[in-house]
Amino acid sequence: MNSIDIESKKFLGQPKNFVSIFNALLFDGQQLLKSEYLKDENSELVMNVSSKHVDIIKRYEDGTYLDLFVIESQSYVDPSMVARVMEYESVARMRYIRQNFKKHVPMHTRLPMILTVVLYVGESKWNAAKRLSELEIIHPGFEDMFNEFKLNLIELNTNHKYNTGEKATQDFFDLLRMIYRKQILKEDLDREFNRDALYFAYVVTKNKELLSIYQKNEKGDVKVCRALDEMFEESTNKGIQMGIKQGIEQGIEQGVERGVKNTQIKIAINMLVRNDQTLEEISEIVGLDLDALKELKKNI
Repeated sequence: MNSIDIESKKFLGQPKNFVSIFNALLFDGQQLLKSEYLKDENSELVMNVSSKHVDIIKRYEDGTYLDLFVIESQSYVDPSMVARVMEYESVARMRYIRQNFKKHVPMHTRLPMILTVVLYVGESKWNAAKRLSELEIIHPGFEDMFNEFKLNLIELNTNHKYNTGEKATQDFFDLLRMIYRKQILKEDLDREFNRDALYFAYVVTKNKELLSIYQKNEKGDVKVCRALDEMFEESTNKGIQMGIKQGIEQGIEQGVERGVKNTQIKIAINMLVRNDQTLEEISEIVGLDLDALKELKKNI
């Protein structure tokens, strides 16, 4: 298990943090799902399935399975992720049926709902399919028969601002957006962030400034934004200076090339005026192609 896996379970596995992810996606932060109604799921179902796909699984009071996939970067995203989630949910349902019913499911029985959320915390754009229809070929005339399936996907590198309704996860979401967009809003400059959210954001982004701030503050909420703003400004200034330097170097290089070209033309004109060598010979001496020399000769 890598550091992302460990810290994901430690931070997002906390009941209030866990349920807030689902409230953010489903209810825009309204606390309709309550953390006190969650319980850890240690059944055979979870043990058999989670090792393959799922990071964190909990069960709600009404029996609903809440499953959270955490994906750290695009390199870890299977292009067929939507099919993987479908597979997981199908396997989970069949295992539930086999464990709870000896022969067949009684008439009018309703199975627990399985609700899966994919939390993508990477910086690069999500480029895998979000719907099954984006992955499969649907031939004309079969659209009405096709059974659609879509990911419940949270992307933290977009302009969309999620409302989690819980300070720790809201701070984590906002920190990642700030770092990926390299932008601090004026009203956030003196904002204090949850220390655990700060550390988890460091683990995800590997941003050394976050680690430095975390280590300097041993407890309580932490002010982060002014240090990040200075870091972004310094990074921008370095980019500008690098651009200026590259522009100057490119200008010098182009100037030298232009000077060489002008010298070649002057020598070629003198040789054409003397008219004691063939175009092929002049071309070989000065390095201009025959078409250019023919054009020069017309204008002499």
